[in-house]
Amino acid sequence: MPVINPSECNIFVQIWVDTNALQNGSTNGVYLVDSNYNNGSSEEGTASLKTYATTNSKICWQILNTNINSDVTLSIQNFGNASVFGAGGTPQQYSSTIWTGQVQANGKADYSITFNVVKGVGISTTVCPTLYVHS
Repeated sequence: MPVINPSECNIFVQIWVDTNALQNGSTNGVYLVDSNYNNGSSEEGTASLKTYATTNSKICWQILNTNINSDVTLSIQNFGNASVFGAGGTPQQYSSTIWTGQVQANGKADYSITFNVVKGVGISTTVCPTLYVHS
């Protein structure tokens, strides 16, 4: 499946990182929000976001620094697989800070996002939000 362009997405998830609070392996200073609150999403502003989506929704994930003046480099490294991505919807890299994917199967699934923060030394952190997909 070709990489989905963010302009094709109908749900957007942002991962905000306070690089001053972040420590290796910890989710302190990590805040997830999405554009689907009116459709049932919850736990916004935490590392445990619950995103509600309809089958075949295209989702765009983006990582951002809370400090716009920071010289820290953020990048999404990979996504763990989840049943709701189906056979061809697993998120793929669009750029170092943006990944896109599609939910192709109904159900509830936790998934993982691992990202890196680099300023001198690298810090790797994984968050585990949840997707709820329905017809």
